[in-house]
Amino acid sequence: MDLDELMSRFRIASRELFNHFFRVSDPYNNDGWSHEERFSEVEALLFKKLVLEPADLADLKYGLPHPSIRVILRRSEFAPIMINREIAGGYWDFPLREVTKDARLIFITFFDWDQLDVRDNRYVRIRIDHWATQPTAEGKHALIDSQYVSFTVV
Repeated sequence: MDLDELMSRFRIASRELFNHFFRVSDPYNNDGWSHEERFSEVEALLFKKLVLEPADLADLKYGLPHPSIRVILRRSEFAPIMINREIAGGYWDFPLREVTKDARLIFITFFDWDQLDVRDNRYVRIRIDHWATQPTAEGKHALIDSQYVSFTVV
């Protein structure tokens, strides 16, 4: 089974598990953060069992950059991207708005803007490992819509 299929299964399983069994109504007034913390523990195990073990990859904690999981652009020479202003802070307004195929991107996690509400895991959070034409972006975290990428093992 290829890594793209494993990652797709994990993305869907994670999303559905959170939405149906861990998300609570009105989470900001109903202890939503404790539910999210419990889910994060389950999600880490889910990633290990659905992706890392079947692909025979190193057991790194979900949410940390995984140097063996490369994110590549699916069908185009470039794709829209939101790059973090710092390295991994909360502002996604670095001036570059497109990433090109020559950038080396490392998988970190799937991402949604609201961690407590309905999740889609729409975005892939990555670390820009190397980008010869844009060295100022190297090391930064970024978000790419999952429709634009596929996954491969390095």
